[in-house]
Amino acid sequence: MPTRTIQAISGLPIASVERETGLSKDTLRVWERRYGFPTPARDANGERLYAPMQVRRLAQIKRLMDRGHRPGKLLALDEAALLALDDLRSAARATPDDQQLEAWLDLVKTHDSEALQQAFHREMAKRGMARFVQDIVAPLIARVGEAWSRNELGIFEEHLFSQHLEKLFRITLANMAPQTGHPRVLLTTLSGEEHTLGLLMVEALLVVEDAYPVLLGPQTPIDEIVRAAQIKQVDAVCLSFSSAYSPALAAQGLRDLRQRLPADTQLWAGGHGVKPIRKPIDGVCLVPEFKDLFDCLAGWRSAKESKPAV
Repeated sequence: MPTRTIQAISGLPIASVERETGLSKDTLRVWERRYGFPTPARDANGERLYAPMQVRRLAQIKRLMDRGHRPGKLLALDEAALLALDDLRSAARATPDDQQLEAWLDLVKTHDSEALQQAFHREMAKRGMARFVQDIVAPLIARVGEAWSRNELGIFEEHLFSQHLEKLFRITLANMAPQTGHPRVLLTTLSGEEHTLGLLMVEALLVVEDAYPVLLGPQTPIDEIVRAAQIKQVDAVCLSFSSAYSPALAAQGLRDLRQRLPADTQLWAGGHGVKPIRKPIDGVCLVPEFKDLFDCLAGWRSAKESKPAV
């Protein structure tokens, strides 16, 4: 749908809309082409301007997305239906407070595996996979790590906790495995990074977003990553780095891998290990938080749609 050019210019530029709504510029452009909304005007320089009512609607859609709703379905709803959905006091609206997190941490400390598994299944059923990963698993992993650093948990307890989560994700993902989807994303870690839970969490989010994850497993040498990416014909490679991995080594590994991958194969990197990396790395989409993965996805899809048809 073509954008409108108006004489009396009013509205917010795309950078402001990104800040106001939490939706990336790439996402806004993709929605404009794919769904016909938003419908920005253009100023004299051809830059997009978004009407206040559209910005409010975008913010409302983002809130509902954060509760697990799919953007395609939300953008098809009229204002009344969106408002009704926004007003629902669903369980997915709530995020865990400190008391809830401490209660789950106590289950880890007391080795109550059965109660912990039941809690995980209950929260996943309430919230859906995307919100479960972002609202429950990610903050709880951080709590467990903090407890270990304070000597409140032993290494074996941290490992048991991770194994419970990995088992849950593997069983759930086995029933969700897609036959198709785009982009095709190779998931692995560099040599020396043995943690796999982050890969499974990313795999879960990719499946929910209609992408096709190709799980390679941990500790893959760079030359083998390049070879696997070519053989599996992936669109992107996503690496996971835990807090135990050196940020300097992570940055160097990403630069080396970026130089060896084909130019049209994107490179993404996420996990606690990339949070200290402050300087952008050319050709690498950093994912310090799980929500940032959606920006990488939107960027790939935007680039894909902008390519001329062959």
